[in-house]
Amino acid sequence: MLKFRNERRMRLVEHSADGASSHQVEQDYTVPVPVLPRDWDLIAVRVAASLVLALTAVAVVWSTVSIGELLGGGVGYAAAVVFDVSWLVLLLVEWLARFDVDKRAFPRRVGWGLVAVAAGAIFWHGADAGQWALAVVGAAVSVVSKVLWLVVMRFVDKELSSADRQWVAAEVSKANAKLAIAGVRRQAAAAEARARLELLAAERTLRELDALSPSWAEPASDMSGADTEPEGELMEAAPAAVSVNSTNTVRTPIEAAPSIAELARQQLLAGAEPKSAVSEILRLVPSANPESVAATVRRENRRIRRPYL
Repeated sequence: MLKFRNERRMRLVEHSADGASSHQVEQDYTVPVPVLPRDWDLIAVRVAASLVLALTAVAVVWSTVSIGELLGGGVGYAAAVVFDVSWLVLLLVEWLARFDVDKRAFPRRVGWGLVAVAAGAIFWHGADAGQWALAVVGAAVSVVSKVLWLVVMRFVDKELSSADRQWVAAEVSKANAKLAIAGVRRQAAAAEARARLELLAAERTLRELDALSPSWAEPASDMSGADTEPEGELMEAAPAAVSVNSTNTVRTPIEAAPSIAELARQQLLAGAEPKSAVSEILRLVPSANPESVAATVRRENRRIRRPYL
């Protein structure tokens, strides 16, 4: 016979007082709800898991004390906990992988190995104390409690057919692909943002450098603003022939040679790089000062690149 229970709920209803405007107010009411029959299978599983958990707690305490004493006590007790804690972690991983046979097989094998190690250590402790009953029974307590967990896990395992396993694997692979794409896109976006910031910083630095007037790289200029050519920039004219019979010496006028600045402009306008222009000018005018030539080439290069200055 189906049973019902009354469930209290709330709803909004219109309410007015003294003929004034109405407002919505909360009103409670009861609804009969059918009561599902008890799930005795679920109750049995919960009871079994609770009993096994209690036995596991006893086994953990037993193995911790035995292995801790075997290791000399003190810090040895902390080291003894590692065995059981590791086994519990593997048990949780096995439960999480209950839908994947391949994934849950590995933690199950490793868990059996840890059970064997813990049982062997407990047996060693009893044998070292000369109490064989303690050695055998103590090791059996740890093994039995963990075998019971294996039985529970076998019961809660979700077995799937081959087709269903392949479908689940395909869905998991699709979800993992989305996660991978999201991670890669996040990394690419972060790298793109860093690259843009670096480019902006570089452009700002170049603008600031161009705005500066590095006096250390400029040759000296006079008060009127006219550029003064570096030392050795002008080629002096060769002395003209002097008439021996004449009382006055008169130089024969000759055409002045191009200045270093003019040579620099010629080289740069022809498409030469600053370094190549310096080398060519020094070849044409070996007596020129290399530092002055380099400074002049830099100055003329800036003027050519920024004719508005």
